[in-house]
Amino acid sequence: MPGTYVTSETNLPPDPEDGEIRLQVTDQHTKEIFDTRARVSRDPDSLADPEPLTVLKGPHENVEERWYIDVIETDVEEPDVDVDLLESIMDETAAENNVINTRSREVKAILLYLERTGEFESVSEASRQLMLDHLAEEYPELLEAYIDRKVERDRDGLRSALTDAGE
Repeated sequence: MPGTYVTSETNLPPDPEDGEIRLQVTDQHTKEIFDTRARVSRDPDSLADPEPLTVLKGPHENVEERWYIDVIETDVEEPDVDVDLLESIMDETAAENNVINTRSREVKAILLYLERTGEFESVSEASRQLMLDHLAEEYPELLEAYIDRKVERDRDGLRSALTDAGE
């Protein structure tokens, strides 16, 4: 039986139909989540071996759109993230000032322009959002590793607080 896959619109790159992409999908039958190299299209005739792909859209992912996927390779390995280094940096930055200084007139001028034209509420917001967008696009595996560690630390902190409060 051919696969039927599901993914979120947020997993798709800006131009998903422009060739081979890397994509996280869920096998609808087995519920297995995995990364794959694939081609996707709204038109099954543009793919060599199309299989159904449901793309979940909208703020609550309650809108389904029918796409097709041509799976090239499954279980694509994530680039390695040095988790020990990441955690030591998280410890190091927890106690430090969180201001990032680029010392760049060019960047400041562009960020001020974006603020003053109403694109962003502040230079800080513009800087944060643009940097996070770039990191998400260029270093998704690093962001995922950071999120995993951050959630784990928050969970441990909450667990500890609740355990201490119950004693």
